[in-house]
Amino acid sequence: MNWAASLDIPSSTVGMGRLIALGVLVGGACIWDLRFRQIPNFLTASIAVSGLVLATVDGGWSGGGWALAGLLAGGGLFVLPVVLEYVGAGDLKMMAAAGTLLGPLGIFQSVLLGSVFGGVWALAWLMAKGKGKSTLPYAPPLALGLIVVFSIGP
Repeated sequence: MNWAASLDIPSSTVGMGRLIALGVLVGGACIWDLRFRQIPNFLTASIAVSGLVLATVDGGWSGGGWALAGLLAGGGLFVLPVVLEYVGAGDLKMMAAAGTLLGPLGIFQSVLLGSVFGGVWALAWLMAKGKGKSTLPYAPPLALGLIVVFSIGP
C-alpha cells in the first residue's frame, strides 16, 4: 500500500524530505566529526527514524522493509572496520542512518565511493598534518559518497 498516495502526499514531497534528511545528516556529521571527532547519537537516530517513516509512507510496508535493509546494510558494512578501529562507531551510525534514505544498493555504492574519496582524503590529511597522532575524521569523504549516489541515484 502506498500511503503517500492514499494520504494525498505527492511523491516529490517524500523525495524532498529524503533530501533534507540527508543534508542534515551529512552536514551535521561532518561538522561534529571535524570539530569533536564524534557523531552524536541524536543526529543519527533521528535521521534513521525519519528515513524509516518516509520510506514507509512512500512505499508502504515494502518501502519500510527497503529502508530497514538499508539501515542493516549501512551498519553491517562498518562492523568489522569499527571492531578493528579503522573507523569510529559514529561512522557506522551515520551510514546506517543514511541506509534508510538510500536503501541497500545505494548505501553499498556510497560506501565504495566514500572509500575512494577516503583514500584521497587520508593522503591530503597526511600531507597537511604529518604522521602524528592526529585522528582522521572520516565523515567528510563518506558524506561526499552519499551525496554523489543520492544525486545520481543508485
